[in-house]
Amino acid sequence: MAKKLEDAKKEQDLASMQRKELKTELADNYAHLPRKPRNRRRIITFGVLGIIALLAGIIGWLVLLPSSSQQSVAGVAIGTEAPNFTLQIYGGSDIGTSVNLSALRGHPVILNFWSESCIPCLQEVPYLERFYSQYGAQHQFALLGINQADPSDDIAKFGANFHVTYPLLFDKGGIINAKYVVIAIPTTYFIDSRGIVRSVFVQPLTPRTMQQGFSSVGMSMSKIYLSR
Repeated sequence: MAKKLEDAKKEQDLASMQRKELKTELADNYAHLPRKPRNRRRIITFGVLGIIALLAGIIGWLVLLPSSSQQSVAGVAIGTEAPNFTLQIYGGSDIGTSVNLSALRGHPVILNFWSESCIPCLQEVPYLERFYSQYGAQHQFALLGINQADPSDDIAKFGANFHVTYPLLFDKGGIINAKYVVIAIPTTYFIDSRGIVRSVFVQPLTPRTMQQGFSSVGMSMSKIYLSR
């Protein structure tokens, strides 16, 4: 009986020792396994957000690229006749008189749709004035600023404050804006000497787009260097 009890105890001790050895072996194997990042979900989230930010940056860069001068993004198609109009001058030169677009045939015409409340327009006006005073005053082309959003009385004050010398017209009721389907400002049309639309830019003008516009109406600006 005593021998049986002793044998049973030896078996229990042996089993206990084997369990300890197994635990030690498992712990050792676990320690050598490749560790997975604890913040794996966070890393994945940041990765996705980074990709989204990169795509947004690329899209924004593409949106800001100058639009082609050979493709109309406004309402009057390139290659078609510009709608005629007669508007009164409220600011700039020849205040109180009227301008008829058809009467300007024989010279290229720039139509610049603007508003006093449009920040890009305000940045563009001094650039246009500097350009016009240097070249337009020599009757190489005509430049007309068309406003329909501001009170007509404010146009004269605006022209005086910005020392504008080209005609600033008032489009009462937005009739001309509707004819040219102006959906955003500033919008600028380049019309050739025969009254045909050749370029449209729905963005602030730059030396590059100005050069593209004038080239489209048959004027060479290669020797003109402008800075805003």
